[in-house]
Amino acid sequence: MDIPIGALVASPEQWAVYDSLELIAELYNYSHWIFSRIRPFIHGEVCEVGCGIGNITQFLLNQQRVVGIEPEAEFAQLARRRFADHRNVVIERFALEQCPNDKVAAESFDTVICINVLEHIEQDVEALGRMKQLVRPGGRVVIFVPAHMSLYGSLDRALGHCRRYSRRSLARVFSQAGLSVGRSFYMNAVGCFGWLWSGCILRRQRIGPMAAQGFEKLVPFVDAFERIIRPPFGQSLVMTGSVT
Repeated sequence: MDIPIGALVASPEQWAVYDSLELIAELYNYSHWIFSRIRPFIHGEVCEVGCGIGNITQFLLNQQRVVGIEPEAEFAQLARRRFADHRNVVIERFALEQCPNDKVAAESFDTVICINVLEHIEQDVEALGRMKQLVRPGGRVVIFVPAHMSLYGSLDRALGHCRRYSRRSLARVFSQAGLSVGRSFYMNAVGCFGWLWSGCILRRQRIGPMAAQGFEKLVPFVDAFERIIRPPFGQSLVMTGSVT
């Protein structure tokens, strides 16, 4: 990435989000863990809503067609450069509320995925409704969001999170958007304690690189454990919704 980031990312919230995206870009195990848990629900042509700099997009390169939607010009530019050699990947600079349109048409995807984005959007029901419009009948919307409002703290505020979700609250949003809830599960129970400590007790506004790298080393073990024993809570929540 040879773009002068300091000249691109200006607002405090953009800095916080970019720092988070850059940090996650260095955490391959964590990003791959997220993808591995949603991969069974992905098929056909895929639209990624809020693709950022491509931390999840990198795992979709074997799909027939991938369209990433990203409203931030800086992030979209970085993602375009990152995947410039992949003809099946297109990054469009759009806000979700501008879709569907002539480049991201209604009912043109089999799967829409949205990773750590819905919590940033105040009108989440409307946002999910627009995602539904992009999916063909028989397709699926896959959502990954922060879980449990009891964990909401300074980190969430710095990142621009409007809320965190429970299974019940997210299912209600799905229902209001006209999506039939399919699978749902929590993941990363261990991460709850780190987020609570950093964001609610210490009231930090950025994720510490050393703590993140330490967790990165634990990911394979946490993943293996949670595949045996499904946790009743977690730092994150996955939910799928079908389109009839």
